[in-house]
Amino acid sequence: MVQFENKGLIITNRKPELFDDLFRQYSKPLFYYAAKFVDEEIARDIVQDVFVKLWADQSIIVKQSLNALLFTMIRNSCLQQLEKQKVRNKYFESAKLKLQEEELRFYMEEKTSLLEQELENKLNEVLNNLPDRCRQVFAMSRFDNKKNKEIAEELDISVKAVEKQITKALATIRTEMKDYLPLLVFLSGHLFKN
Repeated sequence: MVQFENKGLIITNRKPELFDDLFRQYSKPLFYYAAKFVDEEIARDIVQDVFVKLWADQSIIVKQSLNALLFTMIRNSCLQQLEKQKVRNKYFESAKLKLQEEELRFYMEEKTSLLEQELENKLNEVLNNLPDRCRQVFAMSRFDNKKNKEIAEELDISVKAVEKQITKALATIRTEMKDYLPLLVFLSGHLFKN
């Protein structure tokens, strides 16, 4: 077997037998060295990549020893691999977090939608049980966003009568929906603006 410890050696001999000897001599210790940093499959790939680079790059000069050069190349490749894994892990964690957020958002929207539907049904039930004039005044005020004066003019009643009907409607809603009120205010506070 050929010894490859020549300082200043320029690897110009591209004979396959030379690289077979080189690979047999160094691949195992290089693999064990790489496997200290990365998993075994990646370590094998790194060792092969280093030998391919050594074979392909005719400008590589051995400054101290071939042994030191190969171990330095392995170390650098392992560090690059670890950096890639770090970036991948960071991206993976970020993507995983986004997926969890989306899943939670979807779950919350679904739950909120069900709660809103239940609240809307209950509110409609309460509103439908209001006296006709009271329901009409409340709807014009809260759903049509009309001012009390506009409602009074449209229905040909006094502003005080409008205020009284709205107060009556709100009191009935508060009484009938007392169990739902905190959630109702949270989900649709725009209904009860002053």
